[in-house]
Amino acid sequence: MKKYFAVSMLALATFLLAACGRVDDGRIRITVGMWPQPYLAENHAMFEEWKRLFEEDYPEYEIVPQPYTYSVDTFFPMAQAGTQPTIFQTWFTEPEKLIRNNFVREITDQIAELGWDEHLDPYMRDTLTFDGKLYGIPRDGYGLGLVLNLEIFAMVGLVDDWDGDGTYNIYDPEGTPRYPTTFDELADMAEHISNTMDELYEQNVAGLVILSSNNTGGWQFSNIAWNFGATLQKQDDHGNWVANLDDPAAIAALEWIKEMRWEREALPASSSLSYGDWYNYIGTNRAAMAIAGNDALSLPVTNFGMDRDNLAFVPMPAGPNGDQHALFGGTPYMFSAHASDEQVLGALKFLEYMGRSPETSEIAEQSLRVGRITAEAKGMPILPEITPWINEEYVELIERIDQQFINVNMTNFQAFYDTLFTIRRNEEPYHSQEMYEILDSVIQQVLTNRNANPSALLSSANNTFQTQYMNNVND
Repeated sequence: MKKYFAVSMLALATFLLAACGRVDDGRIRITVGMWPQPYLAENHAMFEEWKRLFEEDYPEYEIVPQPYTYSVDTFFPMAQAGTQPTIFQTWFTEPEKLIRNNFVREITDQIAELGWDEHLDPYMRDTLTFDGKLYGIPRDGYGLGLVLNLEIFAMVGLVDDWDGDGTYNIYDPEGTPRYPTTFDELADMAEHISNTMDELYEQNVAGLVILSSNNTGGWQFSNIAWNFGATLQKQDDHGNWVANLDDPAAIAALEWIKEMRWEREALPASSSLSYGDWYNYIGTNRAAMAIAGNDALSLPVTNFGMDRDNLAFVPMPAGPNGDQHALFGGTPYMFSAHASDEQVLGALKFLEYMGRSPETSEIAEQSLRVGRITAEAKGMPILPEITPWINEEYVELIERIDQQFINVNMTNFQAFYDTLFTIRRNEEPYHSQEMYEILDSVIQQVLTNRNANPSALLSSANNTFQTQYMNNVND
C-alpha cells in the first residue's frame, strides 16, 4: 500500500510539473507552434539558431519545436485534449471563438510587465481585446488590394517603361494611374485585357481572378460587397447581432461578379478556385489581376518563377458610390489556456529573438536582418511589412532595414501603403469563417449558372447563416 501511494504521488508530481510547463531538470518548457517543418531548410535553420541563442541567454527555459499550422478542424480536438502549443499562430477571425471555448488565456499582465502594451498599434490591439483583457499580440497585419501582372498589362498597352529605368510604370508621364481605381474601371480593364490577349496573341487570359472555395470566395466577396456599400452583419433595433448577407448593396456586388463572368467573359472558366489558384494564374501569365493580401506577394515569384519586377500592388478600387475599404486581417500569436504566467513571459521574450517584438536590441535587429537576407536569397520581392508596433525606436529601425533590403520599384506599390491605414476595415465580427464558407457556395452558383438569381441566392444564404450561426451570438 505504501509503495503504491509513493508511486501515485510521484506520478502526481510529474503531472503537476508538466502542467506548469517544467521539465525534469527544472527548466520551463515552451512549445512553439509556428516552428517550420524540417524540409523548409532555411526557415528551419533560422528557428534553430533563435532557440540556441535564447536558451543561452535564458537557461531557465527550454524551447520545444512543435510545427503546427492552424485550422479549426485540427485545433479544436487538440485544444480539447489540452495538447495545443504554448504559443501558436491563428487568424484575426478566430480569437472570439477560441476565447469563448476557453482554449486560450489572457496575457494583459505579461504584456504590461514587459512594457509592450503602449507600443501596440491600437487598431490591432482592439482586435485582440475582449472585456478589457488582451488575449494575444499580432505577428503582422495585411490588407487586401489588387495584384497586377505588369507583363500582361504591357502586352495590351496599358503600361510601359515610361521613365526608362528597366521596369514597367503604373503611372503614365502625366501621372495618371494605369490601373483600376473604381470597380467600373476594373470591369472595363479586365474585359479589355481578356479580349485583347485573345485577339492579338490567341491566349486565354483572365482579366481578373475571383476565388470561390475553401472560404476564400466569401473572404474576398466581403470586401467587394463593402465597397458596393454593404454591411454583412448588423445590430437590430434591440441591439442583437443579425445576418445581413442580402443587403441590396451585397446583391449589387454579386450581380457585378455575374456580369464579369457571363457578359464580359473576363474571369477564369473554372468555377472553383481557392487561395493557391490566384498566384498560379498570376505567376503563369494566365491572369492579369487578382485580389490578395500584401503579405502574399512573394508567392507568384517563389512558386512559379515570376519576375518580381512584373508585379505591382494597388489599393482596392472604390465602389459605385465611392465606398472604399480594404479588408484588414493578420496573424496573431495566442497562448494556450494551460500556459503558466512564466511560460507566457518566456514565449513573449522568445519573440524578441524572432524579431517579432517591439524591442530594438542587437538580437532583435539581427533577426530582422536575417529574415530579409533569407528572403533575398530566395529572390523574393521584399516590401514593407504591416507591423503591429508603433514605438518610435522600432519604427526607425524598420525604416532603416527597409531602405537596405527593399528590392522592388516602390512606385508600383506605394499607393497601397499610403491608403491602407485610412481605408482598412476589420473582418465581420462573428463567425466570419463560417460566413465565408456559405458565401463560397453562392459565388460558385453565380459562376456556373448564367441564369442564377443573386437576390434569391443571398436571401437563402442569409437565412442559413442566421439560423445556424447568428442566432447563437446573442445567447
